Amino acid sequence: MKKLLNDLYNARFGILALIIYCIIMQLLFGNLCPIKVFLHHDCPGCGLTRATIALFKGDITSSLEYNPTCIGWLSVFILFFIDRYIKTLKIKPFPSLFIVISSITIIWFLFIK
Repeated sequence: MKKLLNDLYNARFGILALIIYCIIMQLLFGNLCPIKVFLHHDCPGCGLTRATIALFKGDITSSLEYNPTCIGWLSVFILFFIDRYIKTLKIKPFPSLFIVISSITIIWFLFIK
Protein backbone atom coordinates (compact mmCIF):
# COMPACT_ATOMS: atom_id res chain seq x y z
CA MET A 1 0.00 0.00 0.00
CA LYS A 2 2.89 2.33 0.81
CA LYS A 3 4.37 1.77 -2.66
CA LEU A 4 1.04 2.60 -4.33
CA LEU A 5 0.63 5.79 -2.30
CA ASN A 6 4.21 6.77 -3.10
CA ASP A 7 3.62 6.19 -6.82
CA LEU A 8 0.43 8.27 -6.70
CA TYR A 9 2.27 11.04 -4.88
CA ASN A 10 5.09 11.03 -7.45
CA ALA A 11 2.57 11.16 -10.30
CA ARG A 12 0.44 13.90 -8.73
CA PHE A 13 1.28 16.55 -11.34
CA GLY A 14 0.63 14.14 -14.20
CA ILE A 15 -2.67 13.09 -12.64
CA LEU A 16 -3.64 16.74 -12.16
CA ALA A 17 -2.72 17.51 -15.79
CA LEU A 18 -4.83 14.55 -16.95
CA ILE A 19 -7.83 15.74 -14.90
CA ILE A 20 -7.50 19.26 -16.32
CA TYR A 21 -7.17 17.86 -19.86
CA CYS A 22 -10.33 15.74 -19.40
CA ILE A 23 -12.33 18.67 -18.06
CA ILE A 24 -11.24 21.02 -20.86
CA MET A 25 -11.81 18.47 -23.65
CA GLN A 26 -15.22 17.52 -22.29
CA LEU A 27 -16.34 21.12 -21.84
CA LEU A 28 -15.05 22.38 -25.18
CA PHE A 29 -15.61 19.38 -27.44
CA GLY A 30 -17.83 16.91 -25.59
CA ASN A 31 -15.26 14.18 -26.20
CA LEU A 32 -11.95 13.22 -24.58
CA CYS A 33 -10.26 11.67 -27.62
CA PRO A 34 -8.13 14.19 -29.54
CA ILE A 35 -8.10 11.98 -32.64
CA LYS A 36 -11.88 11.85 -32.70
CA VAL A 37 -12.17 15.60 -32.04
CA PHE A 38 -9.59 16.92 -34.49
CA LEU A 39 -9.40 14.22 -37.19
CA HIS A 40 -13.02 13.00 -36.94
CA HIS A 41 -11.93 9.35 -37.06
CA ASP A 42 -11.85 6.52 -34.57
CA CYS A 43 -8.49 5.50 -33.12
CA PRO A 44 -7.30 1.96 -32.28
CA GLY A 45 -8.30 2.51 -28.64
CA CYS A 46 -11.81 3.61 -29.53
CA GLY A 47 -14.34 1.74 -27.42
CA LEU A 48 -11.89 0.53 -24.76
CA THR A 49 -13.59 2.43 -21.96
CA ARG A 50 -17.06 1.24 -22.99
CA ALA A 51 -15.69 -2.30 -23.44
CA THR A 52 -14.15 -2.28 -19.95
CA ILE A 53 -17.34 -0.99 -18.34
CA ALA A 54 -19.40 -3.63 -20.17
CA LEU A 55 -16.94 -6.33 -19.08
CA PHE A 56 -17.17 -5.23 -15.43
CA LYS A 57 -20.96 -5.37 -15.72
CA GLY A 58 -20.65 -8.96 -16.97
CA ASP A 59 -21.75 -8.14 -20.52
CA ILE A 60 -18.98 -9.95 -22.39
CA THR A 61 -20.76 -9.79 -25.75
CA SER A 62 -21.02 -6.00 -25.71
CA SER A 63 -17.47 -5.72 -24.45
CA LEU A 64 -16.19 -7.72 -27.41
CA GLU A 65 -18.30 -5.66 -29.81
CA TYR A 66 -16.93 -2.35 -28.51
CA ASN A 67 -13.29 -3.41 -28.60
CA PRO A 68 -12.20 -7.06 -28.32
CA THR A 69 -8.68 -6.10 -27.21
CA CYS A 70 -10.09 -4.89 -23.88
CA ILE A 71 -9.56 -8.29 -22.25
CA GLY A 72 -5.89 -8.28 -23.31
CA TRP A 73 -5.29 -4.75 -22.02
CA LEU A 74 -7.05 -5.55 -18.75
CA SER A 75 -4.94 -8.70 -18.33
CA VAL A 76 -1.71 -6.76 -18.86
CA PHE A 77 -2.84 -4.10 -16.39
CA ILE A 78 -3.76 -6.71 -13.76
CA LEU A 79 -0.42 -8.52 -14.18
CA PHE A 80 1.44 -5.22 -13.87
CA PHE A 81 -0.53 -4.28 -10.74
CA ILE A 82 0.13 -7.66 -9.14
CA ASP A 83 3.84 -7.45 -9.97
CA ARG A 84 4.22 -3.85 -8.80
CA TYR A 85 2.11 -3.85 -5.65
CA ILE A 86 1.40 -7.40 -4.47
CA LYS A 87 4.06 -9.93 -5.45
CA THR A 88 7.05 -9.52 -7.70
CA LEU A 89 6.92 -11.94 -10.61
CA LYS A 90 10.08 -13.84 -11.45
CA ILE A 91 9.63 -13.24 -15.17
CA LYS A 92 9.05 -9.69 -16.36
CA PRO A 93 6.71 -10.16 -19.33
CA PHE A 94 5.47 -6.57 -19.54
CA PRO A 95 7.48 -5.10 -22.43
CA SER A 96 6.69 -8.14 -24.58
CA LEU A 97 3.04 -8.29 -23.53
CA PHE A 98 2.65 -4.56 -24.15
CA ILE A 99 4.11 -4.89 -27.66
CA VAL A 100 1.91 -7.91 -28.41
CA ILE A 101 -1.36 -6.35 -27.21
CA SER A 102 -0.51 -3.04 -28.92
CA SER A 103 0.13 -4.89 -32.18
CA ILE A 104 -3.09 -6.87 -31.86
CA THR A 105 -5.03 -3.65 -31.18
CA ILE A 106 -3.60 -1.94 -34.27
CA ILE A 107 -4.14 -5.02 -36.47
CA TRP A 108 -7.74 -5.32 -35.25
CA PHE A 109 -8.33 -1.64 -35.93
CA LEU A 110 -6.78 -1.63 -39.42
CA PHE A 111 -8.02 -4.94 -40.81
CA ILE A 112 -11.03 -6.13 -38.85
CA LYS A 113 -12.94 -3.12 -37.54
